[in-house]
Amino acid sequence: MCYNLLTQKNEEMVIPVFTYAFRKSLGRGMLYAAILSFIVHLILHLLRDYIPGGINASLLKDPISAIYTPFSILLVYEAYLMIYYLRRSTTLYIAKQYEVIALILIRGLFKDMAALDLKSDFWLSDHNVNLYVDLLSVMLLFFLIYSFYKLSGSLRYDAFEEQEQKELGANIKRFVKYKHYLSIGLFFLFILLGIRSFVEWAIPIFNHIDETNMIEINAIFFEEFYNFLIISDVIILLLSLLYTDNFPVIIRNSSFVISTVLLKLSFTAEGLLSQGLIILGVSFGVLMLLIHNKFKALHKIS
Repeated sequence: MCYNLLTQKNEEMVIPVFTYAFRKSLGRGMLYAAILSFIVHLILHLLRDYIPGGINASLLKDPISAIYTPFSILLVYEAYLMIYYLRRSTTLYIAKQYEVIALILIRGLFKDMAALDLKSDFWLSDHNVNLYVDLLSVMLLFFLIYSFYKLSGSLRYDAFEEQEQKELGANIKRFVKYKHYLSIGLFFLFILLGIRSFVEWAIPIFNHIDETNMIEINAIFFEEFYNFLIISDVIILLLSLLYTDNFPVIIRNSSFVISTVLLKLSFTAEGLLSQGLIILGVSFGVLMLLIHNKFKALHKIS
């Protein structure tokens, strides 16, 4: 809508990887790849007796763990969507970060269920307690993401774009242009990091499949990727300072940076601290957006 009008006037800014057609094609391709990877993983599980080290490999231990593989592919696509929507709305870009974290937690649930302890002390097992915490974390995180979207005004993407324009005024074109350049840089980093991460993850699997741990995938790609997201959040904050002196907007964007940092720290944290940092980071973003909206409403009344 509004953004389309901007891109029509600035066609030189548009590159194929950020077009609607490319996004739909990539989404369809990633879905097919996820389905194929799921089938291949199930076949490897059935043939684990004939694969060196396959009996002891956590990746092949249980058919439930096969769900972990297609989710990993879909998570990569969600990471692309973060970059895609960065050009359109800072708020939507942050919401996509929260969605990725939620999907990472859900993917972890499949890993937890694959190694579920079904002995007599089922309820007291440390591993099973982690499963309960993950389940509660996913439910709470899903509610927080819903609250974030609701506070943003609407789930329609054009509503986010209209909000950005109202907040930044006549300088929105230049701001969107700079965010577009930032998204291009992030996209190329995303490709390079993805290739390197895949190689670093795949080689040990082929060499020592019995020592492969599924949770290491998060540390290989997403932990480092969130470092770049933190940098991009700071750049967006600094760029916004050039085009607005609106105090609520500045505080809101600053809180988004803090929220992203907390999410990044969750990758290196252990045990319950990891889930705690995730909930704290998203809750902080939601609460600050709520206060931002209240502040704007107060300004209108006065």
